[in-house]
Amino acid sequence: MDVHCTTCGEPWDIYHLRHDAIFETDLSHAEAKAWTELSPKIKLLDRYRGKFREIGYEFGNSILNVIRCPACPKDAQPDPDKAALKATIVEILGDDEDGIAATMEDHGL
Repeated sequence: MDVHCTTCGEPWDIYHLRHDAIFETDLSHAEAKAWTELSPKIKLLDRYRGKFREIGYEFGNSILNVIRCPACPKDAQPDPDKAALKATIVEILGDDEDGIAATMEDHGL
């Protein structure tokens, strides 16, 4: 199942975002592995957001709400309508990552 970047439309596999992308950061293997077990809200603490930003990712309020990704052109801006829709989906579904992923995939987001 894929979700798409709000800025460039690149599809991202949800398994990769939830379990693999963290290993692309400079965190130790042990810390990255521990991150995969954290609750969805803790996964997006400022420290982790910074690590993801260093490798080109920016997320909304869920790891599945990709605002910017490594494939984005430097000057590209997120689509405001998609950003608002995705933020609403995350707000309504909260920590239900499977529901978020399914809803976003159903709507090509």
